[in-house]
Amino acid sequence: MRYFIGFLITIGLIILILVLLLRGSGKPQPKPLDLTAHTYDGSTAQLIIDGPIVADQNHNEIQIDVTQNQVSLDLYQGYQQTPVNSKTYVNNASAYAVFLHALQHVGFTDGNNDKALSDERGYCPGGDRYIFSFMDSSGNNLMRYWSTSCAGAPHTYKGVTSTTLWLFQQQVPDYNDLTDKANLID
Repeated sequence: MRYFIGFLITIGLIILILVLLLRGSGKPQPKPLDLTAHTYDGSTAQLIIDGPIVADQNHNEIQIDVTQNQVSLDLYQGYQQTPVNSKTYVNNASAYAVFLHALQHVGFTDGNNDKALSDERGYCPGGDRYIFSFMDSSGNNLMRYWSTSCAGAPHTYKGVTSTTLWLFQQQVPDYNDLTDKANLID
């Protein structure tokens, strides 16, 4: 009889362990965003460089949008985004696919979704804030993270900021000419 009770306890423990292992932590792990799966679906990779917090007339912001069909750069003045300069270039799906692969490799989709850090405004007041987004064809954010040019400042972007900035800037053939008068740190 002792052996039979021991046997039942052992079976019960094995079943309990299996249930706990199969159930895991109870929280489903989010699947990382695969940028390359969105090459042909009308998605947009976006970078916004929001300049230092200065007087309205001295504030600048740059927005670069990259899609499979075009690359656009918009330069704005002031906090209400008065257009200053804009240029659009033709793009193609092959170039976009390579760009998305490069973004994936530098951690473009890696970030912290902490609600307390969801608003980048006010951080790094003497520097730039970099907002990295990836949107579907309807303009819905599939991901949105931000970083700054200030060392040690809070941020949500966990990718390689300098390489990500460089990749976006390289998509605009005359980036330096279009932005040379912008009041930005980068």
